[in-house]
Amino acid sequence: MSVSREQLAGLVKSHRDRAQLTQAALAESVGTSRSTIALLEQAVRLPRGDTLSAVCNHLGIPGVFWEEYADEAARQRLEFEELLSELTGRPLSLVQLPDVSKKACDTLISALLTGSRPNNQTRDLFNSILIYYGQPPVSGSFFERYLGARAFSSIEAFERSIESYQIEAIRLFSTLSEAYRVLATTTHLAEHLAPLSRTDVKHYTDRSEWTVIEQIPNRRLPDLGYISATRIRQEERERQALRTFLERLAASIRGNSTTVALSQESEGTKRRMDSLLRRFGSSLEHGLFSPLFRPDPDALEREAQRLAPTTDAELARIADTQEIAQRNLSHYLSADHIDVYVATSMRSDADFVSVNVFATSLFSHPKVRPFKLRYFNPTQSWVDDRIGKGLVEALMLRRSSVTIYMAQKLDSFGKDSEASVALGQGKPVIVYVPKLVLKSHKFDSETLFAKSRPELVAQLRSMSPALAEDVDDSLDDEALVSRILTSALGTLDSTDLCELVRGHAADFELEAEDTRLVPDKREGYRRWLKEVATQTSTVAAPAELEQDIRSILVAVGIRLERRAQLFREIHPLALQVILSSGVLNGILVVRSVDRNRCTDPTF
Repeated sequence: MSVSREQLAGLVKSHRDRAQLTQAALAESVGTSRSTIALLEQAVRLPRGDTLSAVCNHLGIPGVFWEEYADEAARQRLEFEELLSELTGRPLSLVQLPDVSKKACDTLISALLTGSRPNNQTRDLFNSILIYYGQPPVSGSFFERYLGARAFSSIEAFERSIESYQIEAIRLFSTLSEAYRVLATTTHLAEHLAPLSRTDVKHYTDRSEWTVIEQIPNRRLPDLGYISATRIRQEERERQALRTFLERLAASIRGNSTTVALSQESEGTKRRMDSLLRRFGSSLEHGLFSPLFRPDPDALEREAQRLAPTTDAELARIADTQEIAQRNLSHYLSADHIDVYVATSMRSDADFVSVNVFATSLFSHPKVRPFKLRYFNPTQSWVDDRIGKGLVEALMLRRSSVTIYMAQKLDSFGKDSEASVALGQGKPVIVYVPKLVLKSHKFDSETLFAKSRPELVAQLRSMSPALAEDVDDSLDDEALVSRILTSALGTLDSTDLCELVRGHAADFELEAEDTRLVPDKREGYRRWLKEVATQTSTVAAPAELEQDIRSILVAVGIRLERRAQLFREIHPLALQVILSSGVLNGILVVRSVDRNRCTDPTF
């Protein structure tokens, strides 16, 4: 009576439990290791024949259940058919065949794995074995590409060949069984494998340069966050009233609490202003009547400025910027190709700058530019209509061949849906997650998170013995990385810290991190960030803010590492089914435009 390996594993465990023996005690009784018993009971690995015989005899398991597994030829066949099951995508076994047929198959498998034959003779022998398992013979083209005589030099070689085959199979078919059914027997293998062929880049390099997009400078990109300048003019009176109210409220809060300042306004005024804040898309987190409404005065003044441009010159500039972006939109819609779609959420001025800097640096990169790609950069187009904007983005997404998903600190349903649609169409989706880069120390937050715990502890001790004094099991790897980054940032002088902030301000949305500070420090923090952004020379951070700035950089860097891990391991977008084929399609996570890491061998 033959049983499967899983059934034999269950028998060993049940008999051991009945005998009230631990795995260690059983192992000691038969002269083997506890891990050998554990792997046997998990059906992961069978021990040698003499060890299996000793275990089963000691437990009193009838030989009819295990003697076959103690025979070397039968054991070789069992290993072979497990791999054959991997190849075909369905469980295969000779359990139901008579012993004489099993022994005949054992002889063929032994000959296949020990002989040295030409490819055609090896294929004939392999096909003979397949008959025992009820499988059709494989074609010559399939055998030559994925197996060949080299695959049967050993069980390990057979396993490696199957793994190489599966890498291609899962990219073309929804199941391994379907892949084998089609690929192993087709007479047109090349046609089925065509989607895996390298793309001929001549199609791209022979194009003309795409220079029709008028580049809008970073300083003017926030103009595209407004509604049309024409509508702003029409709403000028209401916007001016709202601006006056917000500035008056800010001035009042500076001398009083928010509650006192609001109590000085009439109920009618507050209702009207609250309504205007919603109507004009205020970025304030809470409304005037919310108990959580506690903005600092500087935030109110910035909101007043954002909602109500005051001069004709500003309105003229906004109108001009929006007109350029609309011309660009026309070029995007009429482009001969759209190769890449950049999916992003632009909620703040920093988002506009971050996206544009990334797109510009990527597509001007020396390794990318020769392909003359047409790409949709959302920061360079504009339409004053939510529905129209959605239709434009849907069209760009449909036309593009690749989607780049910019993972910011917070993401939107719209951006997630765009990535999901692209994956569902079978298109590649690349997720870009920024990281904290410390060039002066030749490492970044990504390389630190890739290190083992002993490596992190050793690096922390070499950098700051004081910070490493209380390291124990209660301190996780994330906390260790945080301490290393904190130590590294503590060694930066004013120039290095200023350059670090200047390089990360947009990607990290540092202005929005003012909420981490006590209210008395926020205005000074925002003022310093503005000076850093508008000047090219070193702007020393106020002494009382230096530690806070370092803490913010570390906190955001750690947060983005969590984002990268989320996309690699947890996010539902990590794998999506291609609707037309049923094949799984996954995302690629990258951390920089130039993927080359630090070359210093010590990092």
